[in-house]
Amino acid sequence: MTLLETLLVLVALFLFSLVPALFYLIWIRKTERYHTESWSAVSRAFLYGAVVGTFVAAILEAVLFALYAQVLQPDLGGALPKGATAEYLLLALVIAPFVEEGIKGLGVYGMRSRISYLADGMVLGAAVGLGFGFLENLLYGVSALAAGVTVAILTIAIRSFSSMLIHASATSVTGYGVAANLQQGGQGHVLAGSYLTAVGIHGSYNALASLTLILPLLGLALPGYGIDLVSIASLMLAIVYGLSAFGFIRQRITEVQFLTALPVAARPSPRPTPQTPRSR
Repeated sequence: MTLLETLLVLVALFLFSLVPALFYLIWIRKTERYHTESWSAVSRAFLYGAVVGTFVAAILEAVLFALYAQVLQPDLGGALPKGATAEYLLLALVIAPFVEEGIKGLGVYGMRSRISYLADGMVLGAAVGLGFGFLENLLYGVSALAAGVTVAILTIAIRSFSSMLIHASATSVTGYGVAANLQQGGQGHVLAGSYLTAVGIHGSYNALASLTLILPLLGLALPGYGIDLVSIASLMLAIVYGLSAFGFIRQRITEVQFLTALPVAARPSPRPTPQTPRSR
């Protein structure tokens, strides 16, 4: 391709990654029907996820993986698993979920002054996750260009219905924890629980997306009949999981609004009881 063609392809991939993210962002913001979060706050959260969250997480993951490969494995005399498959699964199932949900969660926590209701935390968390998912999808698409433009577009399209929604859903759970932590006067139990739940959502999604690597390690296999059924099943499960998680988060945002009669800062008790929704 010429330089101009390459630039046009990169712009197309950028837009192809951005449009679904913005669609989901508008959709999740409109889910909060009462006291809707401002566009300025939602945009800041999205930009944090895209600009700060993605790159900081990538650097931290690289550092932790290097420590594992160069320090832990040699010190433990090779007791830890080696090989490309084992190392990839360690990165995908352990390091990435803990690091990425932690970095994204810090973005929501840094915007806690903007949180007045429980649903605000969930919306801001989803916005951070969508920003993260947008740039991650773009980077995956650019990497897939080596296999052709069609493969790059298909990669972004699939991830827009799966991993992007998981990023939004998982961090929305952490956002709920941030808001509930404010509601309970700073106690960190619910925040820690929400963060670990987000890690679990992220890690379980990565496990579904990695079935082609996990099943052989367990000694399991499906008959192929000339088709890689495991890859197809893994792809379909990942998409269903992403769509289901995002739908559940939208439902929870709607429910939380009717459980919260007062702003989080207005509740005097560290352990508030559910309030009767105000008539409107």
